[in-house]
Parts: sequence; C-alpha cells; structure tokens
Amino acid sequence: MPAEPRRRQKVFTEEELKDIEQKRIRGELSCAECRRLKLKCDKKVPCGSCCRRGCESICPCGILSAGQGTRFVLADTDHLHRKITDMSTRIRQLEDALAILQASVSSDRHPLLNDDLLRVKFGAEAAKQQQAEPLLPPENQAIDALGTLTLTDAGDMRYFGRSAGSERFEQTLIAGEEWEELSDLDANAEMSGIPDYTVSFPFSSHPVPIPDLVRHLPSLERAQLLSQSYIDHASLFFRPIKSDELFNSFLPKVYGDPTSLASESLAMLFFILALGALFDLTLSPYNKEAELYYKLGTSALSVRPALDTPQIDTVRAVGLLATYHSMASKKYSRDSAWCSMSLAAKLAQSVNRDSARWGMDATTVQIRRTLWWEVFSSDVSHSLALGRPPSIHQSFADCEFPTDEEATLSDSGEIEYGFWRMKYTFARDIFSAVVDATLTAKSPSYTTVLDLDKKVRQMSFPSSVKPYVKLEDSEEDYYSSAKSLRDFYASQHRTVTMLYLHRSFFAQSILDHPSNPLLSPFAPSFLTAFRSASILIKAAAHQFDRCANMAMRVWFLLYHIFSSAIIVGCVVTRSPTSNIAPGALLDLELAIRIFEHSSAQSGRAKIALGVLRKLKDKAVRSYSQSQGKSVPREPDSSDQQSSSASPLSAKQDDDSEDELAIFGGQTKVLTKSHRSKHRSQYANSPGSASSDSSTSPP
Repeated sequence: MPAEPRRRQKVFTEEELKDIEQKRIRGELSCAECRRLKLKCDKKVPCGSCCRRGCESICPCGILSAGQGTRFVLADTDHLHRKITDMSTRIRQLEDALAILQASVSSDRHPLLNDDLLRVKFGAEAAKQQQAEPLLPPENQAIDALGTLTLTDAGDMRYFGRSAGSERFEQTLIAGEEWEELSDLDANAEMSGIPDYTVSFPFSSHPVPIPDLVRHLPSLERAQLLSQSYIDHASLFFRPIKSDELFNSFLPKVYGDPTSLASESLAMLFFILALGALFDLTLSPYNKEAELYYKLGTSALSVRPALDTPQIDTVRAVGLLATYHSMASKKYSRDSAWCSMSLAAKLAQSVNRDSARWGMDATTVQIRRTLWWEVFSSDVSHSLALGRPPSIHQSFADCEFPTDEEATLSDSGEIEYGFWRMKYTFARDIFSAVVDATLTAKSPSYTTVLDLDKKVRQMSFPSSVKPYVKLEDSEEDYYSSAKSLRDFYASQHRTVTMLYLHRSFFAQSILDHPSNPLLSPFAPSFLTAFRSASILIKAAAHQFDRCANMAMRVWFLLYHIFSSAIIVGCVVTRSPTSNIAPGALLDLELAIRIFEHSSAQSGRAKIALGVLRKLKDKAVRSYSQSQGKSVPREPDSSDQQSSSASPLSAKQDDDSEDELAIFGGQTKVLTKSHRSKHRSQYANSPGSASSDSSTSPP
C-alpha cells in the first residue's frame, strides 16, 4: 500500500498572522505556547497552563525557545528574570515621574498610581514573600503622633496634639529670651492709661461698681463706629450677636440707661468695642484703646459670680473674651483662647439643645441657635489648632441651624447657602469629624485619614465667596478690608483642614524616605500637604495685596502661613532633586516676604521671620548642592537682622530630624528655662498663662 504523501504546512501571510495574533489576544484561539506543546488551553489571558508553568509573561503570543524539559522547566529563566528586573526598574522610574508631574497640577492621586497598579512591577516571588511575612498594608498603618509636651523648671506645662503645627513648632524651637524681651516692651506699652481698679475674670474678689465702668463708655457715635468695625471683621470668627440686634436693640438700650444694664451685657459691649478697636485701620495694631475696653470687659464680667447662674450675655461675653485673646497677639496666646472658649462652651450647655422644643418665641430660638453654633465652631477650631479635645461633643447637641438670611436661589433653582451656614456646616461635618478621628488617644489609621480627605474635597462653598477677585472687576471690592478678609477666611477652610489631616504623615514620609518621600506609603500626604501649603501661601499673598493692613492683624490666619512655609521649606531641604523643589523654594520666598511686611508692626512676625530665613538658607544650600552649583552669598542687612534676631537655639544639622518630628506631632518631651519676673508682672492678667516663656508666637 503506497504511503500517503506528507501534508504540506500552510504558509500564512502577514495579514493572516496579525489576525491570528489578535484572536489570541482576544482569547478566541489557543495561545502560541500551548499550541506548540500541544496542550489544552483555556484561552484566558494569560491561560492557566502558562500560569502553572511560570511563563505567563509570554502568553498568549510568545513561545519559549526549544530545549530539554521546556514542557515543565523554563529554558530561558535567567534571561526572563533579567528582563523582568529591567522592566520593573523602568516602571518604577516612570511611576515616580508621573507622581511628581501629577503633584504639580493637582492634589489628587493619579488613577494610574493606585495601589493595585503599583504592585504590577513586582513578580510572583515578591507576592509569596509578602504572604509569608504578613504586614499591615499602608492604609492600615498609623504613626507615633502622641504630641509634644513642654515643661519649664517652674512647673509650667503645655501640650500640643497631633493636629497642631506652627504653634507647637515655634513654641518648642524658638529660644525664649528674645520673645520675653519683646513681651516686656509690649506689656509696658499697653498697660499705660489702663485704670488701676480693673480686675481680671474669673478670679476677682473686689468687683468694680458698674457706675465706675460706665464712665469709660465712649460716645454713641464712637461706639457705633467700633461696633461696625467688629461686625465687618472680627464677627467672621465669632458672631454671638447679629448686626440688627446690635444696632437696633442692644446699643440703644445701653446708651438709654447704662447704669441699669446687667454686668454681663456691659461686659459684652466692652469686648465688642475692644475687638472693633483691634480691627480699626485708623488705629495702630494692638492699640491701647482696645486693651482698655478689654480690661473694662473683664471687670464687668467679674461684678457677679458668672459661673453659678450664667445668662445668654454671659456666654456671649466669655466667647468674645476668647476671641480677643486669639486676635490680640502681643500678650495673649491660642492657649488662653482655647481655655476661655471651652469655658463658654460649658456655660452654654442649655443652648446645645434646640430651644424650639421648649416653646420659646421665634426670636429667642434664633438667638440661642446662633449662639450655640458660634461657640461650637470656635471651640472645635481652637481644638484643632492646638491638637486638644473640644469642650463638648457634637453627639450631645441637637440644636438646629439658625435661619440662613444669606441663602439665595441658583439659576437651576437650587438653594445656595451663605457664609454663616457654610461655616456651621463645615464645623459640624468636617472639623468635628477630624477631631473625632485624629485627636483621640488611639492614633488614626491611614485609611481614616484618606476617607476624611475625600470628605473634605467633596464639600462645596457658596458662590458668594470669591477669594481671587480681580482688580479690573471691581476696585472697591478688591481693596475692601471686610470683603478681602471674609473671602480669604472662607476659602481656606478646606486648605487648612488638609494641613491638619496630612501634616503628621507629611513629616513621617520625609523621616522614612529622606531622599525620596514619594517612596513612602504616606506619599499622598506628602503631595497633598505640599499642594495645600502652596495654595495657602499664594492666597495669603493675594490677601496682602488686597488689604495688607487688615491681613497683618489676623494672627491665627498667619499661623497657617508660617506652617505652610515650614512645609515647602522641608520639601526643598529634604527633596532638592524633585521637580517640585523649584516651586517650593519660590513659595518659601513668598512667605518670607509676607512676614517681612508684617515684622514692622509685630515682634511675633519678626521672630517668625528669623525662623523662615534660617530655613531658606538651609533650603538654598541644599538645592544648590543638588544642582552641582555653589552659590556664594554676600551678607546684607537682612542677613544681619536675621542673625541678630535668630529665634532658633544653636542646632546642628543632625537636629533637623528632631525639629521635623516635633512639627509632625511625634512624641516628644521638652524642657525649657523659666524667668520668674514674668510670673509676677502678669500675675493679675487673665493671659498670665501665656505671658511667660512658654508663650507661642504665630
């Protein structure tokens, strides 16, 4: 029987080969390696057979070179492993470049940099090693951020929690003597002209008669001017009384028969006048008139025991006292403001329940609702700034929001809330949530921080807030002290919250990976903190351009500018080779110009300026070395000023990690010397706790 002729192998054209390859990629044909070995292929990509044999990288179109045992043992293992290593290195370089580029245009994480995709560059062996040694994923990790405790040899102590930044940094790193000398000068200047009989709240054993206090009331015209200054500026931060009630009811009542006025109401008026004088641009900053009204307010508040039977005006007055402490930066600190506002929250325990349930009239209900949300917003804001717990938790309150008189309808028919509703909503939904998550005894997981980050980004702001008004749009609005302050304060709620959230993780990312913080599991916090700091510095510069005289008087907003300057400075000093370093250096120089502008009228700005100048010197040196350049610097007058008013203790370069750890809220206990003359000088001042060597500059 003749043998059958051998069947000739079909020769495929180039188009047919491309069509076969596409079908294999789509899973319509068996993969090339299974076809070569005559194995059953499940037509997945990669198929099960290739995965079992460890050659999934060549599936579905590649084949292994022929060799002994290629059915079960890879003949080209060494070559493939070298190729995988080279490709993994290349992928890592591209990921770093993409992360840096993304940081320059957005604070969001690039979709191609999610955790699942970042694991692609690691092979099966790395996955097996991770399974053998289970570790907490980055999102479940927490950092050691108990906070910083400062102690003096006299027994004074202060605590700064995780969310505190610039307050803790300056308090713990600035040498005390320069600040003490400035405090002496400021106090002597302010105390001149103050009546000797004024006393301090709440510890008073010799109350001043009301007629003696009434004699110091200004004229009605002057009171109206100062009250309007308060409404336009200081009320943004604490507004227990609205403009209509103040001008149409309260002031006429006071000047109608002031001697019959309750002491708490008189104290509230004096504090309003004090805050109005602080923001009066026709007066010098931190003027004697403001301090006079403040002292008279504390005296009026001490006429009767306010802690036993507090009234609505008692809560208002104590809250205004706390606001004065946060604004009058020379003698008082955020610590005393936090304590005073906490006291106001305790005194306001009745207004935390909605008054409509008790059948009160509509006007009283609105007054009590407004008072509660002002106290709550201020209390939680001070708590975040210092990293300390608030006085009352939101779960103990059911008070509804007051009527939003600024609400409008958008073109689509939706309600757009005004500034005050935005302020209360942000305090309830964001500030309170951040406090609950970050200031508890147990450190928050990184997942919690990222969830809060997402929640903050989703918050919307009223369209009436226009932080970047252009001069050509309206010159009157551009240079308006009231509108510029309101726009800046409202627009930075989100940015400041981002700093509270990510500051500790920003510092940890640098401590873990000094050469490249983007390799840290907390890289998102590194990028977000830098982006937020850059935005805040630029917004502050815009605010100074609109109304510098007003911007320099709001010290707790300048706290955040200082903190942002520290962040951008650390980016340059620790990562000088990154693409964001040049922009960070420009932001640092911009922040320094802001404090140079402010130092002419404030000793605190002068001290903060010295800190930033030293940081800039270190940043320029680090950046120049990374670029292979040597930048000679000739000493000028500003350098001499910086060295003469150097606010940092003499520290070596190896102390920079300790400074960064303190800034990030790491567990630290620091001791400081204490000069006893301050204790006797301010013994009668309600701000005495903040007038010693532990006073925190901006």
